[in-house]
Amino acid sequence: MWLRQPTMRVLLIAWPWLALAWLPPARADTGVNDQLISRSFELRAQIVPGCLLGTGGSDVTTFGTISFGQVSTLGSNRDTVSSPGSGSITLQCSPGTPVTLSLNAGNNATSVGTGRFLARGSERLRYQLYQDAGYSVIWGNGSNGGISLSTAFPASGASQTYPVYARLFAVSPMPSAGFYLDTVTVTLTY
Repeated sequence: MWLRQPTMRVLLIAWPWLALAWLPPARADTGVNDQLISRSFELRAQIVPGCLLGTGGSDVTTFGTISFGQVSTLGSNRDTVSSPGSGSITLQCSPGTPVTLSLNAGNNATSVGTGRFLARGSERLRYQLYQDAGYSVIWGNGSNGGISLSTAFPASGASQTYPVYARLFAVSPMPSAGFYLDTVTVTLTY
């Protein structure tokens, strides 16, 4: 008996696969007892008021140029109206968003009450920007002699274009020939 016990142990240690041979065969899952468990998740998006300057997928860097054209005399006022790409302010905003459009005095004036100025060196041509076709509502920022344009963006959400009415005032005598320029900044608040 002494000799058999150590031999039996050696046999099980040496051949562990023999111990596995006595196990019953594994059975494949038949799917008969499968249970379904369902859970849900939520998807959410929040739209906050927002605006985009221009009609594309990103803000424009400029609204273009309003031109009074070429003049050789300026004995009477010269009026012009902006168009898209040539000075008109175009926006896309969330429907119903309250917006305020303000214009600064430009590079050559501090107050717009008496006019803005196109400049060539030290020479000036006086002009003004208006919100209306009657050239009566000076477009400013509320503290520079003109008023801001405040409105609610339409419920349609489609892009809106706001024309700028510009007037170059008569002058005599004419200043010297050349290009007279100014740059006006549009500020959108929403």
